[in-house]
Amino acid sequence: MKILSERKLNECDKEFRRQLFEDLDFVTERLAQIRESFDMTAEPELVDALIYEELAMKSRYDYLIRLAKERNIKCRMSILE
Repeated sequence: MKILSERKLNECDKEFRRQLFEDLDFVTERLAQIRESFDMTAEPELVDALIYEELAMKSRYDYLIRLAKERNIKCRMSILE
């Protein structure tokens, strides 16, 4: 069994944090775009699609926040405005 050194663990943790914050940025940006699209859409089918996409992004956001909490990573982000 291979045991990772402390340095390797730190590098893995840094990469995980970087990817986590990148994913959170993507999700929050996409949620903002979806909210803007609601104002420009009148077609019921498109509104439904935006609702489903917003729910998917919120689920992804919740998943990422849960991962952050499991690793005691603190961040100041909010999707609620």
